[in-house]
Amino acid sequence: MFGGTRKAARARIFCFHHAGGGASMYRKWVEDLPPELDLYAVQLPGREFRIREASFTQLEPLVQELARVLGPLLEQPFALFGHSMGATVAFELARELRRRGARQPLMLGASGRIAPHCRSRFTPVQELTEAQLVEKLKRGGGLPDYVLNEPELMAMVLPLVRSDYKIVDGYRLTPEPPLTFPIAAFYGLDDVLTTPEEITGWQQHTTGAFSVQALPGDHFFLANARREILWTLSRGILQALDR
Repeated sequence: MFGGTRKAARARIFCFHHAGGGASMYRKWVEDLPPELDLYAVQLPGREFRIREASFTQLEPLVQELARVLGPLLEQPFALFGHSMGATVAFELARELRRRGARQPLMLGASGRIAPHCRSRFTPVQELTEAQLVEKLKRGGGLPDYVLNEPELMAMVLPLVRSDYKIVDGYRLTPEPPLTFPIAAFYGLDDVLTTPEEITGWQQHTTGAFSVQALPGDHFFLANARREILWTLSRGILQALDR
């Protein structure tokens, strides 16, 4: 995890990356936040500077570990944001914190991920051949050409992608009451992995305010839309703080 540079911030945003990704995707996001807010990019094991650690393949133990490790940092008001797999991780972390009687987020940002009750329309990654998985990654975006075209790099990336997709494909929503804080959902207009209906389905999982924002781009639209996303999150967080 990196971040936490603004000691006088009033609230924190914890960001979770997509399957096969890493925390570095959020490295510059703090530059577009108002001074009252700080950003923490959570690095899951098995990648980047945690590459020597075994990655998780199930969501429940991952969320329990996150609740334990992040616990001391959640004493200050905070929000959660996740892209793709990260949105599911953030959602289930909020529910785990509620089970523990811990502080709840001020809001949740869910980006590029179908609502928790929706089932994927795609073949599970574990059933794909290596060639089919590479084609899926090419269609979805997120990996630069120099990685896709370099066999040695792909040999490192594909096992991590398969590991993360065990979490994604194995996820099944356990019925619980809706969350009570606002959810802001985001999706790319050209994202082949989601539909508007699957994104607006997030509304079922909160009794609080809900908003949905369609932005230009494919599944990794957030690479060029961070200012729009952070504006929405910042506005919601600051409004919650001032209530």
